[in-house]
Amino acid sequence: MAVSRMRKIQILAHKGAKDEMVSALREEGALHITDPTIEFERGSDEEARRDNERDLQARQGKLEHLKDFLKPYIPKEKKTLDTMFNPRVVLEPDELAGILEGFDLDEWYERVIELESAMRGAEAEIGRKQSLAAELTHWVGVEAAVEELTDTRLVSVALVTVESSDVADLTTELTETTNESDLVEVSSAGSSTYLAVLFLKSAESSVLPVLKRYNARWVNLAGATGTPEEAAAALMEEAAGLRARIEELKEQAGELAREHRTVLVVLDDGAEAVAKKVAEERFGTTRETFLIEGWIRGRDEEAVRARLTEIAPEVEISSRDPEKGENAPVDLHNSGAINPFEFVTTLYGRPAYSERDPTPLLAPFFIVFFGLCVSDGGYGVTLAAVSFFLMTKMQPGGGRQLMKLLMMGGISTAAVGAVTGGWFGIDPSIMPAWLRSTIVMNPLEEPMKMLNVVFILGIIQIMAGLIIKMVADFKEGHWRDGILDQLLWVLFLALLVPLGYSFILGGSVPDGVMAICGKGAMVAGAIVVLTGARKNRNPIMKILGGVLKLYDIVGYFGDVLSYARLLALGLATGAIAMAINGVAEMASGIPIVGPIAVVLILIGGHLFNLAVNCLGGFVHSARLQYLEFFSKFFTGGGSAFQPFRVEKRYSTTKRE
Repeated sequence: MAVSRMRKIQILAHKGAKDEMVSALREEGALHITDPTIEFERGSDEEARRDNERDLQARQGKLEHLKDFLKPYIPKEKKTLDTMFNPRVVLEPDELAGILEGFDLDEWYERVIELESAMRGAEAEIGRKQSLAAELTHWVGVEAAVEELTDTRLVSVALVTVESSDVADLTTELTETTNESDLVEVSSAGSSTYLAVLFLKSAESSVLPVLKRYNARWVNLAGATGTPEEAAAALMEEAAGLRARIEELKEQAGELAREHRTVLVVLDDGAEAVAKKVAEERFGTTRETFLIEGWIRGRDEEAVRARLTEIAPEVEISSRDPEKGENAPVDLHNSGAINPFEFVTTLYGRPAYSERDPTPLLAPFFIVFFGLCVSDGGYGVTLAAVSFFLMTKMQPGGGRQLMKLLMMGGISTAAVGAVTGGWFGIDPSIMPAWLRSTIVMNPLEEPMKMLNVVFILGIIQIMAGLIIKMVADFKEGHWRDGILDQLLWVLFLALLVPLGYSFILGGSVPDGVMAICGKGAMVAGAIVVLTGARKNRNPIMKILGGVLKLYDIVGYFGDVLSYARLLALGLATGAIAMAINGVAEMASGIPIVGPIAVVLILIGGHLFNLAVNCLGGFVHSARLQYLEFFSKFFTGGGSAFQPFRVEKRYSTTKRE
């Protein structure tokens, strides 16, 4: 399979059918809406349309507020795997209609705002009362009622706190400044002293500057009645009453939260209405008609035409193939086995519309490389089983596709483990005979053999990338480029492989093969020098450019070396697994807790090793695709196909 065929489509219909047609298009989920290529003047109903859109947005804001407020009060329910992986509310069609019809947003919102305001008010009042009660504890020595500590006609009363080290100086200065004041030390706490300063109002101009110089802080005990001790106790009792009130309010919120699913359903419905209005922003409109332009997959066109014609027989629908240079969106369409690998492709980017989808090409390489990175058969079986189990619990979508990808990676890992003797880091010599019979090579004992294997895989993938580019050049009519820039290098690299195996890796190659490859490589190299800069008109630069082109062989050599990471990661997995087993064996000698420690070390250690190496295997397998494979042929830059479709976050109906 490949990039889906796209068709540019225009839909012209009467406004009377707009609502029904928009709903139908959203249900079909097949149209990528674009701005119209024809300019339209906004009609007289533009302001009304904008007001309607603002009303919808405001409604969504209220619903979001309800959802966020009720979330902490949702009753705790025992979660099953089904609810963990499929948390959306599942409704029957008639149930959905009943919820939407019976929901009164204004009533819900008013109730929630009332509860929220009451809770916040109570919490603020609790804070104020507790703060005042704490302040009163410093004035317990005052026998008078707090409300009596106020100014009289002739005397002012100042309750202040100052630094304890300044009390003596403050007392002396007040005495020296005026004999119409009195200072009473009530209590001390930490570095602060609490004072009651009484002075005649006629001496205010003399007393206040002194207090200010010593940074006296005025204490406000307004709201307290009785002696400080009595007032503090009363305030704490009132705070306790407010806490009880808050608990009552929370219970009321909990009662509302029992119907939180209703809010989620209505929120989804509102989001659908907003999405439709946003889409309508891109429609072209006249007084009586509307125009929709966009892209549709070729395989969906007939069904969409039939659906729209059934709604409005007078609708005009025209479509065409993309014109040259037109930026059609890209939809990747692959079979079930290949589809999960689209995740790997789209992490890098989407192909251009005119380009081949690389997903089927990278899939076999990626899955083999992943298996080589993890390389332990026991880990592979575990990963495949867990991924398959989780996949069966998930709804179709990205998460399920990722689980399918990991399941295939687990199968590949199990196969590699069987061939290399890797089973939870166990020494192959103590394995059952039927497991030993599948071992072809042990990378820990014969790393060079495994290195040769990964190098061969790397060379195959690099050559595959060049061949893919060559075929693309041929299809575009660039025969010379395909032959001289791709086919020539495929032959050149093929001739260099035996030479590299012999001279670099010390392998044994027949003399006749070495002679043929040596002469062939010289001829291929000479052709590269002569043709590498053929597009340069300057004769001297043609030769120099050709020589520099020959230097690309170093780049290819580096590309091949990159595949050594497959061996390194595979060895690391096995070595860590063996280390975990060794630690568990040492822990077995611990008295009493030894068996428990062994179980914990084995389970925890191997799960950690599996998780870390799965992550490393995925990242490095993908890296090889992006840097060593895609760089040979992949252009990319395509934009994603984003169909106008139902996208509910919290609910679904069985008809969907």
